[in-house]
Amino acid sequence: MGAYNINYLENVQSNIGAMLDVGVNTLEFGMRDFYNMFLSSDMSNRLNRGDCYTICTLGGVELAEYVVCYAMNNSKYIHVRKASDPAYNQQLSDAIINVNSPEYWTGKVLVGYAHEKNISYDELDRLIPIEDIYGLYNDFKDADKLMINIRLDEMMKSATKNSKIKVRRELMGLSQAELADRSGVPVRTLQQYEQKRKNINNAKVTYVVNLAIALRCDVRDLME
Repeated sequence: MGAYNINYLENVQSNIGAMLDVGVNTLEFGMRDFYNMFLSSDMSNRLNRGDCYTICTLGGVELAEYVVCYAMNNSKYIHVRKASDPAYNQQLSDAIINVNSPEYWTGKVLVGYAHEKNISYDELDRLIPIEDIYGLYNDFKDADKLMINIRLDEMMKSATKNSKIKVRRELMGLSQAELADRSGVPVRTLQQYEQKRKNINNAKVTYVVNLAIALRCDVRDLME
């Protein structure tokens, strides 16, 4: 990832925070859906390359509009409302950015952490999903940067450890596809458990039981 000058960091944090606030609270997208649009856009790619000029020159409303319009041209996001919809344009015109919202706070935190660790937004989201950062809001909204980053470091360290499912699967010499076939757990869901993007402790009972049978272990051996 290319690092941009720290003098621009506060501006980038504010604008990405405002973008998330507008995307979720004004345009009414789910946090995950909207953030996925951002990750697939060239805006996140520009930041990853160290180019923050456009992000600094556009406000939160303009960035949110850009991300949605970019997604409209991607068949993966055909469900996105058309930007030509008068109601959509009215929503943008009426947007009021709430700098105290959890979404705004989340944007500021993830931008600051990505910059400090010099990590791409895609990689950061793989290790610490944006929902998990968002979940820190109530406990850390008034905390200083040091305390927040210590918590994120702990989450990062935990995420980089191999999951118990992955360890047992590899010991048995099974591919993800083979384990998915034996257990009946969709391979995409299995990948999310292994990457700790989904918590196996909160999985369906049938999934955990079937995985334990397929891996010839006790259910407790798979709990994180």
